[in-house]
Amino acid sequence: MAFAWGKTVADLDEPARAAEAGFDVAELPVGLLTDLNDAEFREQSRALGQTGLSFPAWSGLLPPGVQVTGQGFNIYVWSEYLKKALERVAALGGRMVAWSDGRSRVLPVEGETGGAKRQALQFLFMVSEIAQAHGITVLVEPLDPRRTNFLNSMPEVREFLDLAGKPNLSSAISLRDREAIGLEYTDFGRHADLISHVYLEDPSSPAGPRRCPRPDDGFDYRPFLDAIRGISYSGTICLPENADVASLSFCRSIVTD
Repeated sequence: MAFAWGKTVADLDEPARAAEAGFDVAELPVGLLTDLNDAEFREQSRALGQTGLSFPAWSGLLPPGVQVTGQGFNIYVWSEYLKKALERVAALGGRMVAWSDGRSRVLPVEGETGGAKRQALQFLFMVSEIAQAHGITVLVEPLDPRRTNFLNSMPEVREFLDLAGKPNLSSAISLRDREAIGLEYTDFGRHADLISHVYLEDPSSPAGPRRCPRPDDGFDYRPFLDAIRGISYSGTICLPENADVASLSFCRSIVTD
């Protein structure tokens, strides 16, 4: 089974280097597109197209620091932001956008949380409607409780997506968070319908930034990749920003040997 191998990148200059390293896909933050004027966007579109990469998955629905569950969050203001952003994502071949910023969905640690949850649900419904018009699926990734106190398991994500009731909602999973969210390898089949994107990273630093797998880090990545193959997953496996030629070769070798 062939996977597309991707790499997360932080700026618009990095996709060219990712292509040189042998990656198939680059995953960029949505915010890189929103500040460009139309002429700048056309120029960047040409430059990205010349890399030979594809850009099916994007991250960062909102700028860092914007809290969907916080008081004063204005859903109408951000709907206009996302209309422009997702139109541009679609123009670059984007088919998925991941909502993986745990801080943006943190619930109050004291008092009533129902209002914050409803606000997050309204946001997700709004985003999915905008995305649906462009053929884009919104991914809600379950995250380690050290990064957020809301949506910390696949069952919780499934229930939340069911409440939104939109057909273009799915999920992503990461090796780094697998244990913390209680996702056993035997559970992969049960949640196969929601696993639309996969992040592969060294899980030894779960509370820090994603780090790329390497042959000398002492971790056995085969069970995770075997579980992914076991559900006939054929999408992108995305490596972190520090991935390079050597780490990509190592990860590919685990799947092919």
